[in-house]
Amino acid sequence: MKPIVETLIDRGLSLFSGQRLEDIRAGLGYTAVKLDTQKAGVACMLRHRLGKSTCSLLPNAGSLSGMTADRALPLLRSSNPVEASIGLAALNAMIDSDGTGESSNDDLVEMLGITREDRVGMVGDIMPLLRMIRDHAGDCVVFDEGKNEEAGITATDLEREELPRCSVVLLSATSLLNGTFDDVLSMVSGAREICVIGPSAPLLPDIFRERGVTLLSGRRFTDVDRLLRIVSEAGGTKCFGPVSVKVNIRLRE
Repeated sequence: MKPIVETLIDRGLSLFSGQRLEDIRAGLGYTAVKLDTQKAGVACMLRHRLGKSTCSLLPNAGSLSGMTADRALPLLRSSNPVEASIGLAALNAMIDSDGTGESSNDDLVEMLGITREDRVGMVGDIMPLLRMIRDHAGDCVVFDEGKNEEAGITATDLEREELPRCSVVLLSATSLLNGTFDDVLSMVSGAREICVIGPSAPLLPDIFRERGVTLLSGRRFTDVDRLLRIVSEAGGTKCFGPVSVKVNIRLRE
């Protein structure tokens, strides 16, 4: 099967109908892209991958707004975290998710059906959700490449040993940005539930269903201009509530 990034770029190109990037905000927590269709999408900013070699992270900064979306999408392949986030945010802005209904973290936990018999693996630390899951699960193990030294986080070099033992896995959509999605998915193919989660998650059910993902959990943004302001002011997931709705999509009955 084609790598997920290539599949996502191909899908974005199939959705392209002349859209342009009207505004780009590369914040400390997220990148946001607003299209000239007045739709917006976000992607996480992997700050721990930015490095410290220069204060200018994009040599072509100041010339990106106005580019057509078909030129932005291939940036998802980039090893530059800022460019990759622009590519994914552009894709998310192109996806028409208006027909998706509002949901919640409570709904998500219920949909996963977690019990004391389950060992839950989380790739990407999503603490508010983890607190809820711990009330239901028998055991939880959390990996996060940006927090490898923190208490409660298991080193990512143990993923190949620990994840195959998990019956429920929540995989942050940031794995689409750091190039780990396909590898991690191969480790958890035997899990009862595999959920791709986060504001960066492209709401494209068919692409994730064919890879064995059972639940897709993302966001649909309802106040684009306020979203841009939040991202510009270093806001992130905790600030997105008033400008978005959470969307949980069951991919397998």
